[in-house]
Amino acid sequence: MNDDLKDVTPPEPPEPEASEPEKSDRSGVWMRGLWMLVLVFLFALAETVLFACAVLQFLWMLFSGKKNSNIAKFGDSLGRWLAATARFQSGASEEKPFPWSNWV
Repeated sequence: MNDDLKDVTPPEPPEPEASEPEKSDRSGVWMRGLWMLVLVFLFALAETVLFACAVLQFLWMLFSGKKNSNIAKFGDSLGRWLAATARFQSGASEEKPFPWSNWV
């Protein structure tokens, strides 16, 4: 057997050492937490506004017999904002909702 043709495997690279997250990463998490807290209050306010829109729409339909398209459009838009906010709050999205992005 020829010793020159031995199966030579390359050495494995050393495993990287586990290190603590950098301070900038932690400050980013704290900033996200601050924005999440602000959004909790805005979310509650938006829920109240959506409830008021629902009551107004009901009364409008009750007395006029048809829907108010402006209330319907606003309610739809507000509902999409609530959904975008919930995605950011839950961590499903990194995109911040309005006012940090365009109104949906």
